[in-house]
Amino acid sequence: MPRKWVTMNIWIFNHYAKAPGSSGGSRHYDLAKYLKKNGHNVTIFAASFHHQQKEEMLDEKESYRVEDYDGVQFVWIKTLSYYNNGLKRAMNMVNYFTNSLKVYKLIDETPNIVIGSLVHPLAAYLGYHVAKNKNCLFYFEERDLWPQTLIDLGKFSKKNPAVMILDKLELFLYKRAQRIIVLFDKAPDYVKSRGIKENKILYLPNGIDLERFANTMDNAPQDIEDLYAEIENKFIVVYVGSHGIPNHLDPIVDTAKLLLNNENVHFVFIGTGSEKERLQNRSQQEGINNITFTSPISKDYIPYVLEKSSLGIISMKDSPLYKWGFSMNKLYDYMAAGLPVILHYNGPFNVIEQSRGINKVINSDEAATTIEHISEGNYDYPIMSQGSRDYVEKYHSWERLAEYLEKVMFEDLKVK
Repeated sequence: MPRKWVTMNIWIFNHYAKAPGSSGGSRHYDLAKYLKKNGHNVTIFAASFHHQQKEEMLDEKESYRVEDYDGVQFVWIKTLSYYNNGLKRAMNMVNYFTNSLKVYKLIDETPNIVIGSLVHPLAAYLGYHVAKNKNCLFYFEERDLWPQTLIDLGKFSKKNPAVMILDKLELFLYKRAQRIIVLFDKAPDYVKSRGIKENKILYLPNGIDLERFANTMDNAPQDIEDLYAEIENKFIVVYVGSHGIPNHLDPIVDTAKLLLNNENVHFVFIGTGSEKERLQNRSQQEGINNITFTSPISKDYIPYVLEKSSLGIISMKDSPLYKWGFSMNKLYDYMAAGLPVILHYNGPFNVIEQSRGINKVINSDEAATTIEHISEGNYDYPIMSQGSRDYVEKYHSWERLAEYLEKVMFEDLKVK
């Protein structure tokens, strides 16, 4: 049967998946949107408790809810609420696993392929269990290299009992998956080092929905509109994302401090996280008044914000974690908006060799100098802007990534 007449039913188990309009990553919704456009049905099983916003979306008596978002079906699984990374969060993970085991049986559909996404191991194993019971193909999506990440960060040794259990689970899922999806460019090398054949590995990085940037909203939340109206004549350096320890935002604050005498440059931090209050207090105590901190916004408004900004900025801690590469949504958002990017990072990064829009700096002095030069026109801004946009169109468009995944799935299902 010709491929264009074949409809696949694809189920994705991702504890932390987000619907459109939410803050946070939207990897699976964006992927599903384009698979749906190609004629396929996608159902995403996600927790009802929003990890970033710490909000519960189901009523007290609901055990699950099915909702449709422009043809993409979400099954919201009732889970325990939590407000930090303690015991209740662990219980929330177990909740998702045990409750999903009951709910998936109530969905009147037979999947062709089930994807179990490892944000935590139970969700990935859940995908395997469902695929086995539904007698369909299983894809293991390893978004973080567990337990290797814990070892690389120096948190655990290879002989730690928890690491040894995770190690066995990882290999178990590798061997039973039809495909192993990885997000980092060098992650295939890690998977191969575990004795897995290369033809099982599928590199599918994070992407960007370019349609969202082609249809920029005319307005945004009032506080954002007021802020940008106030600083519209300045060179605006924007950071959009989490404000946590891994985001390493102090070097950006240091950069802003070095530019205090340049009244033309202003920094905007959009988001929330465990470090936000400390960063705000630090800025206030040190008189760093060229930074404005604002609340997180819906992903729908990010193109509006970036269109009114001049430069995107990211800071990354030097860590062995990144030896396998990385795939950051905020970077692709910046580039899709045609923003040049300052990347504060002292490690290798292949994208720099492929894009003319990224400036890698190794310290805050270099970052401040580069920002000043760009703001004064000493760099060819149009070329940098076009370099950013060209790169994401070629390598990170969700439309293209969905077509690639569809092609692989057809091959695995032996659809000609």
